[in-house]
Parts: sequence; C-alpha cells; structure tokens
Amino acid sequence: MNNIIAVMPCYKSSEIAPSLAQDVIKFVDKLICVDDCCPEFTAKKISQLVKSEKIDIIFHESNKGIGGAMKSGFIYALKFKPKIIIKIDSDGQMNPCLIPKLIDPLLKGSSELTKGNRFTSPKSIRKMPPIRIIGNIGLGFITKLSTGYWELFDPTNGFIALRSEVLKEISLEKVDNGYFFETDLLFRCSLSNILISEIAMEAVYENEKSNLNPLKEFFRFFYKHINIFIKRLTYQYFLLDFNPGSLSLCLAFLLGIFSLFIGIRSFTFYRELNLETPLGIQILFLATSLICNQFILSFIYYDVSQKPLLRRLKNFRDIVK
Repeated sequence: MNNIIAVMPCYKSSEIAPSLAQDVIKFVDKLICVDDCCPEFTAKKISQLVKSEKIDIIFHESNKGIGGAMKSGFIYALKFKPKIIIKIDSDGQMNPCLIPKLIDPLLKGSSELTKGNRFTSPKSIRKMPPIRIIGNIGLGFITKLSTGYWELFDPTNGFIALRSEVLKEISLEKVDNGYFFETDLLFRCSLSNILISEIAMEAVYENEKSNLNPLKEFFRFFYKHINIFIKRLTYQYFLLDFNPGSLSLCLAFLLGIFSLFIGIRSFTFYRELNLETPLGIQILFLATSLICNQFILSFIYYDVSQKPLLRRLKNFRDIVK
C-alpha cells in the first residue's frame, strides 16, 4: 500500500534533485516528481540516475508554476488513496531525514497538517542570510494576519505533510498556481479549521538559485494577501458567525469612516476660510481615531485567541466520534 506519498516539484534543480530523490524514497512508499517544463530536464535526470519503482514522473508541457506543479502531484497522489501526502522541494533546503518527524503528529492524530519551522533555535537562525530573516518575519506576520494561523511561527515554510482528507475538504482546484501556493493553501485550511502543527528544522541556504523575482512578486503577493484577508473576514466573521470580533470590526469601520470624514471635511472647510480648526473638532477627530484603533486591537486580540480554541474544539469532536 502507498500510505505515505511525497510530491516533489522539479524546476532547475538537476544537480541536487537526483540525490535528494534517492534519500526521499527511503522514507516514503512513493515519490511523485513533477517536471514543470524544466529546461534542465530535472525529472528526466532523476529517472535516469535513480532506478526505483517507487518513483513516478509527471511532465508538464508548459510551465504551470510551483502551485500548478503541486496540484498536479496532489491529484495524481490521491489516485493511490494514501493516508499522508508530503511536499518537499527539490532544491535541497528540506532534509528528507525529517520526514518521520514531520508525519508523526499526523500518525498520532494530533494534527491534520504539519509544517517545518526554521526559527526554533539561534543556531538555525544564524544560518539564514539577514535579508531572508527580515523577509520571512515580515511576510510571516502578514501571512498570519491574512490566514488566521497566528499560532504558526514559520507560516511561509514549504516543507509540508498533510492527511489526504485535507485535500478533500478544501477546494484544491482554486489554490494559487504560483508562489502564493503555500499561503493560499493555509487560507483554505483556515476556512475548514484544519489543525496545524510545526516541527523544528534547520535552515539550509547554500548555492541554490531562487526562481522567484522579489520585485515582480511583491505587488502580486500584497494584492493576494489583501484578497484572502477580506475573504476570511467575510466568511468567518459575517457569513459563518457574528461574534464579538465581528462587532469590533463593524464599530472600527464605522468610527474610521466617521473620523476620516471629520478630518477631511474640517481641514478643507476651515482652510478655505483661512481659519484654524477649532480645538473641539480636533479633540473629536483624535478621540474617534483612538477608539477606532482600540476596536481594531480588540478584533486582533479576539482573532488571535479564538482560532486555536476553535481548532481544539474540532479535535475534541473528532476524538469523541
């Protein structure tokens, strides 16, 4: 039986991917290598250098992106009805020896999806380039805000293992085809209150070349984060439920609009008259702005505290069943 299947997207990693595949098949029942129209023919080199019945190759006639490659691999893996599916990149940043540790929470039933965490020790952090540390921390915070997984410390990490049922709960076909794949996957898991945990792993940065263009992807990521953030708020705080967090959002929005109106209106009106804005209006503007910020902080506190609780309740219901 193919209880544990790994999916490895292959693109411009022909030097390291064959040896990595050789290590991965030691810990899984099947490895699916997805060649995303790679100019180096990475998957072909794997099939030539690693002779194993455990390895299946999927070739894309055109480049579909990292997300598109993973979706093809996931759909193909589901045909074998596995218990667990693993995502591991072909650039060598993820140690295959950690696979048993990665899938352990899934086998025990304490988690539905597990991820690697590169920020568990100072030793691991020192191995990361400073620009990567700053970028990962900043992007990590935005990802927590947009997906609601505040309890995750390294949400952008791509070393993932999940129970196959998770892919059936979310709308896999709607997950992003590009570099936003991991974040979009988290967002859709959040809508289903999927239980997620992290395991410690060391950061590995050697001579690998990233195919991501930071400047090109920045605005695209920014737009997509705003998009999923609005979708999450709409679904979790208004369509599915109306709770104290929903009330805080409504009050913050109304006060924000009111404060903005007072500020713009008073500024333009008294400027036309060449008069200084009255102290009372200044105080009113300041007070509404501060109260608006307070409601925003109240919402964030509610959002941070409630999501882990909802997931624990889901886990409890599953145990009772």
